[in-house]
Amino acid sequence: MSEARLRVTDEVGDTWDDPTEVQIQRLYAGLNLRCRFLVLEWLDGPDDGQNYLQIRLNDDLSMVVEYREGGPDSHYRAEVPLPAEQGGDEIVMPILLGWVSRREGWRGALPWVRWDVERERLWGDRHRK
Repeated sequence: MSEARLRVTDEVGDTWDDPTEVQIQRLYAGLNLRCRFLVLEWLDGPDDGQNYLQIRLNDDLSMVVEYREGGPDSHYRAEVPLPAEQGGDEIVMPILLGWVSRREGWRGALPWVRWDVERERLWGDRHRK
């Protein structure tokens, strides 16, 4: 059996290796105020733990999406102001699936800003630095 290339982890620490797009869609759909975030991480790159995409639900069910492709200078975030059922999923799903399939253009759906450690709040014990 070959090693996993992609790993998805949720807030409670459950992991899925090399999930299908359907599984990723279900994991995203399962986000709620008890399980607020997913981390999707490429395991086969040279950046060892520094190539990931994260989604977090806010208290109002809007979302924050972050991605990182290497060192701290390649860490970005964007706000999705709508809850999933009010159109947020139409923004987030193409980003998630585009990132997973490594398709060009997945960044185009949101205005990304560089992640600022001084301004950002931690996502909890599983937050990446």
